[in-house]
Amino acid sequence: MRLAARADNPAEKDVYLSIAEGWRKLAAEALRNERQDLPQAAKERRSFRRDD
Repeated sequence: MRLAARADNPAEKDVYLSIAEGWRKLAAEALRNERQDLPQAAKERRSFRRDD
């Protein structure tokens, strides 16, 4: 976003905004995936853990 704000022309600004949007989408997807993994990881038995 900072690069887009400093861009000299509209085409360059559009490229930077597109890249920023791609990163935002990737971060949102990673966050969704992490949230899905947390409950499952807590339930899994581990071979190195003694839960008896």
